[in-house]
Amino acid sequence: MWTGLHAQQRDFITVKGKVNFPPSKENQEKYPFVLRDKYNKDSEVYQTIQLKADSTYEIKVPSSPARMYTLDVFGWDRITFWAGNDDLKIDFRGMDTAKVVIKNPPYVFIESEGKENQLINMLNWEVYQNYQNTIAIGKRQYMAMQSKDTAMTKSLSDLIMEQYSNMPVRAKWYVKAFKNDPQVVYALNMISPRRDADFILTYVEPLIQKYPWLKEAQEVKDNIDKAIAAAQKTEIGTKFINVTQADQNGKDQNLYDYLKGKKYVLVDFWASWCGPCRAENPHILKVYDKYKSKGFDVFAISLDDKKDRWLKAVADDKMPWAQVSDLKGWKNEAAQYYNITAIPMNFLVDGNGNIVAKNLRGDDLEKEIARLLN
Repeated sequence: MWTGLHAQQRDFITVKGKVNFPPSKENQEKYPFVLRDKYNKDSEVYQTIQLKADSTYEIKVPSSPARMYTLDVFGWDRITFWAGNDDLKIDFRGMDTAKVVIKNPPYVFIESEGKENQLINMLNWEVYQNYQNTIAIGKRQYMAMQSKDTAMTKSLSDLIMEQYSNMPVRAKWYVKAFKNDPQVVYALNMISPRRDADFILTYVEPLIQKYPWLKEAQEVKDNIDKAIAAAQKTEIGTKFINVTQADQNGKDQNLYDYLKGKKYVLVDFWASWCGPCRAENPHILKVYDKYKSKGFDVFAISLDDKKDRWLKAVADDKMPWAQVSDLKGWKNEAAQYYNITAIPMNFLVDGNGNIVAKNLRGDDLEKEIARLLN
């Protein structure tokens, strides 16, 4: 897939395709079609792309040195690709035209004559199938909850948790299969830098030696140190920082003020575009309704960067608790401080702001709150 001869790299590649259902001109201006300079959360807009009259696009992308880029298509579609020697064709659905819109992006395939994006295509298909399974299980779980079938609800909740934990396992196999290719950094970023640091180092250090120009590999390694530092900040018994961000009405909400008079508060990192987060919201709502009178509450921090979509998700999911965001996306200040690289993620704090538990999902949240309050 890669010769390792950086000097033979093309200076630019062509990326073209079509957006089948572009949004209105107004929405295109509000949420533009952009090329981002990285594939991770720290990316910046490199270029704004204008569609032609027939909804096609064509851009020249710098490819020396070879690297990852991301296309963000009007906030509806998103794809990371490798810019090396292969010209690419990438078509997008664009706006979801279904009568009932749910957060279920389609699979996007990267076409080319070469194989430089083969790993990304294959791994993205795994992610897509995993998400489809999660949605299907979530629908059945909702039906079980409505019929008060607690045994089935728990079984399906456990199955959803298995889906969450399954992707890093799959990613490891792709790392082993593509270990000599620079594109493998895409798979390495799906693996926890805290839980699997030794595994990551085993594969990323040879990459750094083989491809010294591959900045993404060094970033993967640096993430291990960031994850360790973040883990120390979130050890049980550590005091959570005092977050102050704006609510839906633009009024600042302060976490420590919100804690007053409460026994336990779940600090929940989520976003409107995060399918697993939205799947968790009914569980949180159930616990909230059951234990609010006993001193439990929720302080939700959204990693959205589009206010209207954030507010719509809050309304659609019927979340009555505190909602805040600085609308900086992954660069949310609280998320940056704790090196939040995947959501949903939450921390349960007591009335003094001390962390008593973290990453409580599904039935685990209710079990922990019941244990603490009963």
